[in-house]
Amino acid sequence: MNPTFHSADEAAARQAELQVRAKQIQRLSWAQYRVLRSGFIAAGVSEEVAATMPLILADPQDVLAQLKNLRPEILASGVVATAISTDVLVAGLVLAPENLRMDEKRNRGDFAMPRYVDDSEPADEPGLPSRSACLLDLSGHAEADEATQFFFDQMKVINDEITDVNKYGEDIAASGIRIGGMLFPLKIRIPGRPDIGGLETGDCYGRVFFTQTAEGISVDMVLKNLAQVPTTAVELRTHPLQKHRADLLTIAGKLTSPTPTPITVREQEKLVRATMPATKIVLSAEGVTLSEARRRAVAQQHIERPTPFSSDTEWQIRADAVLNHLLAKGELKTIPGVSAETVLTWMAPKSKKLFPDGIHLDDVAALAAASLLLTPGSAGDRTITTALRTRGVIGKDRTRARPFVAAHVIARMGERQKGRLSALERALNTAGLRDMAVDVRRIEAIIDAAREELAIASRIRAKGTPVGMGPATQQVALRGTYYLICGTGDTVILDRSKHGAGEGEGAEPATLLANLTKSHHGLEQLAQAIYDGRRGFPVRRLENGEQAADLKTPPTEPEMMTSPQLRVIAFANDAISDDSAASKLQGAGQKLRKEVMKVTDRIDGMSRIKEPEAKATVIEQRGWRDPDGAIIGELETALKTLSYWAMRHEILGQSIDGVAKETDDADN
Repeated sequence: MNPTFHSADEAAARQAELQVRAKQIQRLSWAQYRVLRSGFIAAGVSEEVAATMPLILADPQDVLAQLKNLRPEILASGVVATAISTDVLVAGLVLAPENLRMDEKRNRGDFAMPRYVDDSEPADEPGLPSRSACLLDLSGHAEADEATQFFFDQMKVINDEITDVNKYGEDIAASGIRIGGMLFPLKIRIPGRPDIGGLETGDCYGRVFFTQTAEGISVDMVLKNLAQVPTTAVELRTHPLQKHRADLLTIAGKLTSPTPTPITVREQEKLVRATMPATKIVLSAEGVTLSEARRRAVAQQHIERPTPFSSDTEWQIRADAVLNHLLAKGELKTIPGVSAETVLTWMAPKSKKLFPDGIHLDDVAALAAASLLLTPGSAGDRTITTALRTRGVIGKDRTRARPFVAAHVIARMGERQKGRLSALERALNTAGLRDMAVDVRRIEAIIDAAREELAIASRIRAKGTPVGMGPATQQVALRGTYYLICGTGDTVILDRSKHGAGEGEGAEPATLLANLTKSHHGLEQLAQAIYDGRRGFPVRRLENGEQAADLKTPPTEPEMMTSPQLRVIAFANDAISDDSAASKLQGAGQKLRKEVMKVTDRIDGMSRIKEPEAKATVIEQRGWRDPDGAIIGELETALKTLSYWAMRHEILGQSIDGVAKETDDADN
């Protein structure tokens, strides 16, 4: 690809850059190779990786000087590492097989490359760090040919993804790499062959991929070169990467000699693509494994600033980090007789085929919610906060991180459908779903217990006292929600707000779910969703007064529940049992509550209004003017009136100690 210059200044800048790149490349002697290899091992690098690292250093003498004065540095959140910074030869770098960008495809089941595990050996001398590397273990394959074919097939999936999402490939191929990346020690284990050691592209896959591709360097070629470990001066001199260095030195010499000579366009291309400047090579890490240090560092580079990562990919990465952190801390919820590691496999994509008899999709969804939806600031929630911080969740991302993570985990088990993930995240934002317990009772027993909780809660609410979901009601709500959003059918029944003017059209899934759990009709409809969902049926609609039942035949099309019908149920009152003034006042209060919800929904919608290309909302830019100055005053007057009524109730209202005791028993 020939560079095109539009001015003399551009041509001069190109020549200056060529001069710099020419000076970056220096010779590597056998003596330097041996000292560098020993120095890397002493610094904590695996022997297999240390044996190939000198071959990719552009200036070996510069690295020898750095090895004499290594010092720890902060690499990422909670990671202290030892590293060097130098120019490297691109031809010998391994494109990273574990690529966080692929987590979205991984969790859809479209990418199967195993994640790195840790490989560590004790140091030969006291006081030195253990020798470690990230390990890509392909030894589970029966034969070497099968393992290598699998490896190349999966690498093609990554390369195709990078080609699709990265729009800078052509520029990188023409101009070379100008911004250094971060490299990590990697060993690749193939059955029946010695481990291959090298440096992998932690956060610079795209840069290296486009440069190697432009030079005709394939993944297969890199691995073959790294598999040849020199053991003598002759083997070093004839090594393919040393021959590559010699070719580059010949080109560089034409530019750096006292009497420079012009180089061809092809020679210019080879020179600008030869090196990646100022690259950090991580040698060892403290406090965490090297593979986790890599994930944190790469996540920090990509997630904490705008990148081509999709939002779905970011949250899948964060979800995996949270789940693995909970697993490591022993806080991933499970059921008796089942290990947390097994539960983690249940939460993988297409995991239904892994379930033993008696385990349903809603059981796993309930385990995920119990692990991930906790009271903010609680001990368990702080564990989640720690994991999220390692994947760049700071600032405004923390506000709704828990339901986002939970939604991405739970949605993995269902078929992908437009709107499902968004609706699920809104539903899981329901405060009543926090701190769910693990309930292993048969679903019939759970539903019966939820009916009893509703009877108690209804008596308490009739006295004007709010009450949250009981433990069985939480189970029915979460499990029913799963099938109303992720169940069989081509529609999301518990759907996002339409912002319309009809009954309940402006309410989000969290409001709808909370309302459904407060009425007999709504609770039975949630229970019916569980029964039908477990059988793989579309959810059937129940009439008011009907009780949920486990029917063996699917509903006919007229019997199927729809999103508008569910909204009607959510905003319908249970019949008032008497005509007393207190009951009428309570009924009016329930209607007022729904009207207030509409007002708050309207305000929330107003706060998000912005022009299509604008970054800030209209409110953020210039606020809002109260039409005729009436709305704020009327709301303030209403608030004062209601506050006065509430104060009178506290002073004059009858004691409800007996009912409160029932509530405590139900919550426990």
